[in-house]
Amino acid sequence: MNRMLAAGSTLGFCALITVLTAVPALGGTATEPTAASDPYSSQAMAKKNYRGITLNVLALEKPVLGEPVELHAGQFEKLTGAKINIHFVPFDKLYQELLYGLKHSKYDVVFYGSMWIADVLSYLEPIPRKMLDSAQYQDVLPHYKNIASWGAVAYQVPIDGDRHYLQYRRDLLEDPAYRADFKKKTGRDLEVPKTWPELQAIARFFQSRKLSNGRPISGIAEVTVSDALLGNQFIKRAAPYAKHPRVKGGFYFDLKSMEPLINTPGFVEALKDFVAAQDLYPPGGRSFTFPQVIHSFGSGEAVFSDSWDDPFIEAMEPGNPLRNKVAAALSPGSRKVWNRKAGKWDTFTEVNFVPYIVYGWTSAVPRSTPYKDAAFDFLGFYANAENHRSDMLVGHFGMNPFRSSDLDVRYWVERAGWDEDVARSYVETLEQMSKSRNRVLDLRIHRGQEYVYILSVGVYRALTGRDSPQVALDTVAKRWRQLTQRVGLDMQREAYSHVVRFEDGQ
Repeated sequence: MNRMLAAGSTLGFCALITVLTAVPALGGTATEPTAASDPYSSQAMAKKNYRGITLNVLALEKPVLGEPVELHAGQFEKLTGAKINIHFVPFDKLYQELLYGLKHSKYDVVFYGSMWIADVLSYLEPIPRKMLDSAQYQDVLPHYKNIASWGAVAYQVPIDGDRHYLQYRRDLLEDPAYRADFKKKTGRDLEVPKTWPELQAIARFFQSRKLSNGRPISGIAEVTVSDALLGNQFIKRAAPYAKHPRVKGGFYFDLKSMEPLINTPGFVEALKDFVAAQDLYPPGGRSFTFPQVIHSFGSGEAVFSDSWDDPFIEAMEPGNPLRNKVAAALSPGSRKVWNRKAGKWDTFTEVNFVPYIVYGWTSAVPRSTPYKDAAFDFLGFYANAENHRSDMLVGHFGMNPFRSSDLDVRYWVERAGWDEDVARSYVETLEQMSKSRNRVLDLRIHRGQEYVYILSVGVYRALTGRDSPQVALDTVAKRWRQLTQRVGLDMQREAYSHVVRFEDGQ
């Protein structure tokens, strides 16, 4: 998803990622549907007659997600004669409005976070065979096909793909003068950081330094305000400390007992790191929402961001002075990992990288709508090959790669205008994440949004000095335990088992 959720976000995937198509030399072998073969192309939609039909649509408020929904709704109206009424909702109200709207048959199309599938499944119409068989759908990467499904049935129409990764100012990290100064001050080479302590050491080296243009630079921009996205930011930081490559059976909970693991030493260590980074932000950075993170990194205020695609894409937009001066890499990992089975820290020679496959935006058609054909046609049109490829180039749209054909270096060089080195760093980072069999997914369980919000509150209390990291996460664990009992332990265990299969590389 992007993920720029206007004020927050949290989604999850329950899937088993398979290795993405490799991209050779300057380009990939994946093919995308042509307009002639795509039943959801503009040409195909122009042959439809939906005059007299009104589709009521739920979407996130603009710009993220809401703006492309508005754009493509207008195009669909002109092509088909349909009328589309869009109900825009801020992120902090989207989950509640989604459930209310589905229960009361308010909407014909819904856009929302894919993590919420467990709570909305019973209201959704399965994807029709026409769409499943289309070249457009077959181009969707296996991971995102699984995100669209619960069990063997696909319900969510893929429109977006998300993950967290490191975004950095390569012009600064490759500058000979900065490299010499860093070596002199630290005795280490200035390189792309592989661990969180390494990242924060580099961020501290640059913090408040004036660049050649006279502007000051800060170390890192990341979400710090207490909304749901703060939980996502922390999960990504905790993953390499708490997700042991040889310990299976749960990252957030022990699957057998459903006992929360959120207050175990790996998570506590990550929260200590997060607290230590609070003086490495741009002005106002201790209360950054995600939109502010996008603008901050995208405008050159910080050396690093590690989050959804949007800050990186904004930096790479035409006309941005940072264009082709940034690059992508895996999120930092850790050489020490908490072994919860053995009750001790294990040390690794190689860095334990644990990709965080954070949720993405998705869409669906409610069972209650009398206009299922028109609704699925609108969603197919929304993310057809041309619309999707155009949307990926706009940072604040929040639409990111989820198809095989998206991972083609040639596209990013020839269509987006990126330098080959930048394009390759981006595509190769996404490929490395897909190949990992030790990864972390969002909490795709019942009322998962509540769990993440509880986590966000605890993290915020630690970041602001109200609680120590251990006390903050002890409180989170207690509240998670209570929420699981209210929802139903067996029901949550069944939902969480899908997440665990993905995280353990099954």
